Amino acid sequence: MLTYVLNSQDLADVRFAVSPVAEMVLSLRALKDPGRFPLQLGWVRAVQPQVAALDWSVLRWLVNDTMGSPDFLTPRPTSPLTQLSDELEVIANVKTDTFERQLAAVNGEVPQDLTIDKVVQTLSQYWDAVMAPYWGRMRTLLSADISYRGHVVTQQGTGAMLNGLGPAITYADGLLEVDRVAEQSRTEHVDGRGLVLQPTLFGPHAVIPFDPGAEPLLGYPPRGQAHLWSVVEPPSRHDLAQLIGTPRAHILALLTHPRTTTDLASELKVTPSAVSQHLQLLRRTGLVEPQRTGKQVLYRPTELAVLLTGETVD
Repeated sequence: MLTYVLNSQDLADVRFAVSPVAEMVLSLRALKDPGRFPLQLGWVRAVQPQVAALDWSVLRWLVNDTMGSPDFLTPRPTSPLTQLSDELEVIANVKTDTFERQLAAVNGEVPQDLTIDKVVQTLSQYWDAVMAPYWGRMRTLLSADISYRGHVVTQQGTGAMLNGLGPAITYADGLLEVDRVAEQSRTEHVDGRGLVLQPTLFGPHAVIPFDPGAEPLLGYPPRGQAHLWSVVEPPSRHDLAQLIGTPRAHILALLTHPRTTTDLASELKVTPSAVSQHLQLLRRTGLVEPQRTGKQVLYRPTELAVLLTGETVD
């Protein structure tokens, strides 16, 4: 059991975040022992054709038999909008002594010829093969859970939210207790460092840092996992066009990166006013969101749109 001691300021500073790289690293658990992750069997089955081609000479060192992973692989995320590329850069800059010490702590040894660069390269390949095609769906569920927890905080308070994170997590009188996570119990004071709550599909009960004294972080199981893989493949573009109309489906398909109304109009060979009308409808239905850069307004797809299209967004 891990017990986090939180004072009143710590409670006020609780933050939520989503970590693409943590989901990727923790997903190795499900591939290693699928029986422990019944809610993710849809994903495990879907990626089986790609699994054999992965570099297991590296991946085998990233999660041990008790499902522990070196903390440098799961840097504490800073927001719900954390990008994979930023996290991989953090990993790439890990100091050699930290890299070797944490690998030895998790695996009992430091494998020969394993370098940080090789780990980052293998993780990038792993992401492209088995995570990227499904990340839109995963991220939508994780983000929806954060929205729900935020609503609980505003309606019932932080204590009620913490007590609703999962059966292994309980909070009372400044003590946040996390069960089923460590053989040896330990107590750690947050002491103004900030507690980050991170929904993860690959808990399954809870996830904590491997190293005692690491920055406070708690992974918890999000709501809605039971139906996450009821339909493994995203809808086709034809299906989407039937749902929202061909012009608007075409606009979403073009939004692989933020674009202006004028840019889209030029691409589609229509007037900016016609594109603007479609964008306003897509915005009202929660499928695109604007972001201002200087005098320009750029449009990008929302989490819901990513889920519907199955596209990745820069």
